[in-house]
Amino acid sequence: MPTNELLAALVVVASAVILISFWRQILFMLLFAAVMVFCLGVYNVAVAMHG
Repeated sequence: MPTNELLAALVVVASAVILISFWRQILFMLLFAAVMVFCLGVYNVAVAMHG
């Protein structure tokens, strides 16, 4: 029984680490997308004001 509990704890810790790294990657991608949209918006405003 203790080996099963140890295995379950290891699985929980491993899945938590995977989820944390996955969410960091997702947040980084969302931040990058927000910056790209902001830059594109600024570029469009500059083009509209210049033209």
